[in-house]
Amino acid sequence: MATNICSRTRRKFSPVKELAEELSTTVQQIYRILKEPAMEDAIQKIGKSGIRVDKEKFYTILEQIYR
Repeated sequence: MATNICSRTRRKFSPVKELAEELSTTVQQIYRILKEPAMEDAIQKIGKSGIRVDKEKFYTILEQIYR
C-alpha cells in the first residue's frame, strides 16, 4: 500500500534559545527540563553538542508532567 508523501507532516524542531523566548524563561531552565528522562523523545541531536527540540512532543510531555 503506497503512502502519500505530500500528506506527511514534518516535525518542527527549534533551538533551545527559541523555546526559552517563547516560554519567557531562561535557557538554563529549559536545559533542566530537557534533562528529565521523559524528554528523551523530544530531543534531536545536531552534531556533537547541539540539540534541537521537537515542539509538539515537548509541549505534550510538559502537559503530562506538570498537570
